[in-house]
Amino acid sequence: MSSRFFNPENGIWPFFAHVGDLVVLSLLWALCCLPLLTLGSATTALYDSVFHGLRCGEEDILGRYFRTFRKELKNGILSTLLWGGIAALYYLILQLLQGSGKDPVIRTGVTLFTLLPPLFLLGIFCWVFPLLSRFTFTTLALNITALRLSLGHILRSLLMALLALAAIMICRLFISPLIFVPGLMALLFTYIMEPVFSQYQ
Repeated sequence: MSSRFFNPENGIWPFFAHVGDLVVLSLLWALCCLPLLTLGSATTALYDSVFHGLRCGEEDILGRYFRTFRKELKNGILSTLLWGGIAALYYLILQLLQGSGKDPVIRTGVTLFTLLPPLFLLGIFCWVFPLLSRFTFTTLALNITALRLSLGHILRSLLMALLALAAIMICRLFISPLIFVPGLMALLFTYIMEPVFSQYQ
């Protein structure tokens, strides 16, 4: 029985290899995100490596990560700046609304504004960098396409936004999940997005 367990053709070893790849890619993603401006390029490379390496079984998963990271660096930085600006503007508006009195109607409006737009924006954001990993776009076309796809596939967008929000909250509470959560999220997103992407290939 032990000889069957240690057989490299046993189905359990590819599973452990995939888990190892997810951990390495997650750590690499976290490291590459440290400058913040490179968050987009790192996320593009993560999705691309997870899809081609884990879903399609291609080799040289780390080489692919670095090639994609370098290739999409400029577009990734521009899109990261765009979304960083949107987040900063939303935060500013929210701060202004929260200081606008104690009227119950205003408080209800502020509550809705606190909950709904972040999910909507996060739903759009979730499409941006996977799109960049699979297709060639200018920065403007990339983000317009992400908006169109998020509206055209609203349930997928909502699911991804909720998953991303849960991942963010988990990693804020406990730093250790960073060793696998980014890669796991990218893998889950491939199952949500690839049926859509396949329609355009």
